[in-house]
Amino acid sequence: MNKNMMIAKLSGRRWWPKGAWNAFFWSYMALLVLLIIIGSLLYWRAKAVVEQSVDHTNVALLGQLRVLADGQLEKVRQLEQQVMTLPELQLLLGENGPISAQQNLNMITLTNEFKRYLSMSPLVYDYYVYFPQTQTMLGPGVRTSADILFGDVYRFENRSASDWMAFFSQQNMSWQFLPETSVTNNFGEQRWIVPYTRYMPAAGGYGQKAALLILINGSELRSLFQDLVTDGPGNIYILDSSNRIISSTDERQNPLPVRYAEMAEDHGKLEMKWKGEETVFSYATSRVYGWKYVVEVPRDIFLQEVRQVKNLAIVLLLVAALAGAGVSLYLAYRNYLPLRNLVRTVTEKKQPVGRERELNEYELIQSIVETSRLTESELQTRLLRQAPIIRVHFLSRLIRGYAEPHELRQESLQFMGLRFLSSNYAVILMEVEDMSGFAKDEQEWTFVSFIISNIAEDLANERHVGYATELDQGRIALLLNFSGEQAAELEQERDRIADQLQQVLQQRFRLQVSAGKSFIADSMQRIGEAFRDALKRRGAEREPDAGPCREAAAVPVYHYPLEIEQQLTNFVKSGDTEKTKQLLEALYKDHKESSPGSEASASYFLLQAASTLFRIVQYTPRVDPQLGAKLFSQVREQPGDAEQAFIELKANFIGVCRLWREGRTDQTYRTLEAVKRIVRERYGQNGLSVGLIADELGLTQSYLSSFFKKAAGQTLMEFIASVRLEEAKRLLACSGCTIGQIAKEVGYTNDIGFIRFFKKYEGITPGQFRENLHTEHRS
Repeated sequence: MNKNMMIAKLSGRRWWPKGAWNAFFWSYMALLVLLIIIGSLLYWRAKAVVEQSVDHTNVALLGQLRVLADGQLEKVRQLEQQVMTLPELQLLLGENGPISAQQNLNMITLTNEFKRYLSMSPLVYDYYVYFPQTQTMLGPGVRTSADILFGDVYRFENRSASDWMAFFSQQNMSWQFLPETSVTNNFGEQRWIVPYTRYMPAAGGYGQKAALLILINGSELRSLFQDLVTDGPGNIYILDSSNRIISSTDERQNPLPVRYAEMAEDHGKLEMKWKGEETVFSYATSRVYGWKYVVEVPRDIFLQEVRQVKNLAIVLLLVAALAGAGVSLYLAYRNYLPLRNLVRTVTEKKQPVGRERELNEYELIQSIVETSRLTESELQTRLLRQAPIIRVHFLSRLIRGYAEPHELRQESLQFMGLRFLSSNYAVILMEVEDMSGFAKDEQEWTFVSFIISNIAEDLANERHVGYATELDQGRIALLLNFSGEQAAELEQERDRIADQLQQVLQQRFRLQVSAGKSFIADSMQRIGEAFRDALKRRGAEREPDAGPCREAAAVPVYHYPLEIEQQLTNFVKSGDTEKTKQLLEALYKDHKESSPGSEASASYFLLQAASTLFRIVQYTPRVDPQLGAKLFSQVREQPGDAEQAFIELKANFIGVCRLWREGRTDQTYRTLEAVKRIVRERYGQNGLSVGLIADELGLTQSYLSSFFKKAAGQTLMEFIASVRLEEAKRLLACSGCTIGQIAKEVGYTNDIGFIRFFKKYEGITPGQFRENLHTEHRS
């Protein structure tokens, strides 16, 4: 079958004229050429605009940097002038020979005078005047020798004390800055310092010579321009006239290919190849010390936007070409065959009715899309309507202690409209004992529940935050979150709200309500424990006083209601060993410490708990058959030693709990533990990442990320950061390692990245953390 016959078959005609096909081909080629020309013009124009925008940005950045840096450097120069003109210093410079008593007095006075100028600039970390004849160093409140200062107080990475003394003894030394270097003080802290030295002759040229040494805080100097390039792709360098890099944001401190002499103008830019790629160096000259502020930006980085425009132009070209082909085919075939097939597919199960029958294919598709959008909007509206119902169920589970950790995250609480002010909580459990004075029919309980819940929330929200929810018919719980008072005040506020609630319901609505008030829980995880405490105490405050015979007639206190038993059963079947253990210990403690008859109460509780476990064992997979017989005998017999019986029963509970967990999540647990083991073994590896762990376990990176977040309640990178942070804090507290050594131990190639990481999570630098530990230890 030749080409013309094929076209004729597709078009539904017997023959397709050759002239029509040629007209289609050449018109389509002309359209492609036109699109290529337009796309090329768009690309080159976008490239010119981006380059001009980058140049303007760099000029503005350098101008801002020059203003900030020169302003601070001018203060350093003022400090230098103030120190050099001090009368006491000139007196010392005019003296020769051994140090006299008067000179000693002048030195002490001078060190005290130096304190006044230390705070002139935040760039100045410390400064000293060195007298070569006596090898004496005078600083703010300090008089020492060069050996002590450079050997013990400040240990420079690349200069010893003898190197400094030889440096100061140079005859032709005027003033100069030295490149930024690492300095360790006598506390083991590491700082970055830019030394500045200045030759100081005596007045009139007679007397001894001296040298001024100013230690400029490298971190403060970098902070002047660090924020300017935090989100940018390049680095900023400070270059002196000797082509030395005084300071930079480049952690690797690579030497620059540009020379100071090449940057002769006040400001400008140079383009050259560096590190295998084209790089633009923009510069500006400092008006204080003649430095060159250099911004290095790889050309490929700011041309990414141009490439995006280029790619967009190519995509538009392809789209336009396809669209042109479609238009040409439309003119050639004169029908809507592809579009009709699409409409037939979309409307296969839906017969258009009404106005839809009058729409063409395009309008019909638009109508279907708009209908789909309306359906999506309707679904979102329904979801928002369900939010209050979701909130009620969540509050019920939160108060009972069933809420999962991922449900307590801020975004989940925000979706349900819940907010909490502090970490102090209390539960007030209200039980309606008599509502006949307000409602005659039990069917009106919904209205009664609504009234109690709203009044309870209104009373709580006057000063704090409160959420009320119905747990069972006749029982309403108020979750109270306090605004931050002291412990004694919190209990008073809890009692005030409960008493006022009972009073309002009694006087206005004639409802008899008993209230159980829990202890003050210090975290959201203890709300379930507070609920059990409120459940135990409900109605205790309304018991009548039995007089002198009350103590004799008292009976042992026993508290093991059906909801608590059900909660214990749920913990066991969910495999939560920690919550099972906590609930058992709390219940045993309540019965053990109750009086009178605490022993009898505890023994009876153990029998009931054994009965609960016996029922669970009947449906537990892979359980030891002898455990059921043992539990059955415990139920029938009174335990002799209650303490030992509780220990054995708790061990049985935990064993059954583990069987349920292994039966449900054995593979999940093993995978989670394998991931945690790899992180704990390799946290010191710099390349540790989600991809590396996924490759080792034979999983995809996306699956591992979603799996770990669902299973552990946090992202894998957050877990890696927490392991590294704990190890870093341990090393800071227990070892004499430097910050750089600790950084390498926890997986960082240099201390700068480690310091940023530590400050992000702890709010302080590692050095400040170690200093705080030393301060606490000394106190």
